[in-house]
Amino acid sequence: MGKRKALAILVLFLSLLLLAGCTSIGALLKANISGLPFWYYDPQMGIDRNQVGMFGEGNASTQRQAELLAYSDVIDKLSERVGYQLPQEFYRELSVLGTITEFGLSVEDTFTNMQEGRYQVYLHVSIDKDLLEQATSDETKRRESLTSDVTDLVLQGDEYVKAGREIRAVSNYMKAMTLSYNEDYIISEYKFDELYPVVMELLENVYMTISNPRPEYAFCEITISRRGSLASSAVESAEVMATYQAVDTRGKVYDDYFVYVTNEFGQFAFNPINDSIVRTGSVEFELNLSSELKALEAAVGAERVADLRALIESKTVKFNYSKTYTMGPIAVAVIEHDQLGYVTGVKDITDYMTSKLVSDGARAASFYAELDEEEDVLYELTHSDRTETYLLVVRVGQTEHVSSKTGVEAVGAEGLVTLFNRNYETPLYKSDIIYSSAFADTYEEALQGAFKILADIAFTLIKAVYV
Repeated sequence: MGKRKALAILVLFLSLLLLAGCTSIGALLKANISGLPFWYYDPQMGIDRNQVGMFGEGNASTQRQAELLAYSDVIDKLSERVGYQLPQEFYRELSVLGTITEFGLSVEDTFTNMQEGRYQVYLHVSIDKDLLEQATSDETKRRESLTSDVTDLVLQGDEYVKAGREIRAVSNYMKAMTLSYNEDYIISEYKFDELYPVVMELLENVYMTISNPRPEYAFCEITISRRGSLASSAVESAEVMATYQAVDTRGKVYDDYFVYVTNEFGQFAFNPINDSIVRTGSVEFELNLSSELKALEAAVGAERVADLRALIESKTVKFNYSKTYTMGPIAVAVIEHDQLGYVTGVKDITDYMTSKLVSDGARAASFYAELDEEEDVLYELTHSDRTETYLLVVRVGQTEHVSSKTGVEAVGAEGLVTLFNRNYETPLYKSDIIYSSAFADTYEEALQGAFKILADIAFTLIKAVYV
């Protein structure tokens, strides 16, 4: 008889599992093992389709305190679900009445457990799905997200000011002004009219100076300080954009830039990381606020922030330089090889390479050599009447040649760059193999084009060493 009764209970339990659905079987099993209610593992169990299930839990030394914490947990989870923090009124309504009318929320079940002398209270609530969806509409989410972003920017900006990071603060305030413009629900303290004079005052009190200039190396130090402060005058963590001109491997001038950040002393050292910076030129240092300014102008109109643009631009400083080569005269030898690897004795690329160095300010002269090895060229230079201290050897050779059906010739080439001090056998610099290719109407033109590209690359590599 007992076996039949146990079998009937088992059949009933399995039937309930099947009715509950596959997704709830795990919750029922876990609840059976842990002793916690099944909705702790699946809050949607026992809830109608037009409702959303949720639970809260609290743990405290008294049952009432645990209940209040469980109510608070429900509020926190509901706040996370709708995308913004619910006000205190919702917590009060839930803890006193067990409902939240605006969401159609009501308490479905409670469970209390005591463990190690502390009360654990669990609440199972249901929420009207339509009301919840209305509360989490795209517009609501957008507004609350935007409010949060603006608030974070302003409060973080306030912290930057206290930490002596005024330019960081200005960046934050400008971003906040852009985001909050024409958004009436943003509090006035975080909007354009309130933040604009703050930004202007902060910028008026900072200035940028150049110190320790070394024009022959294109080196200087930049300092950003503040006026009228009893605290340290250094402006820390300020982003400054350095803009200058550089030359690519084909000799074309282009604008390059790099963003520096001031240290705890409000300083950074400018030492061009681009070895292709033009030999004589200037570097402009400006506060890196261009993207914030452009976004603000797009939002409020350029005329309304014209004074701000003028103030930012007034902080720009310019550093003029003229880099000099630190090494002495250099002999240039470009060794050309034919398809079979033999030295051709052609001098065109040697002269081309020499002219690039001379035009850049180096004291360079061609050294025509018909030897195959770099060390042999060095030996010939040291036993000649030439006086150059340095020797640049560039070996170039063809790797492939293709004639297209349209009549275009294509040539691939490779090269190796070596720089010597004539007084030492060990090279000062030796590159990895470099590659190039060129197209032309004739084979000879394509070959010369590929070799010239190798010379251009060699020139760029040497500038990084021979400065």
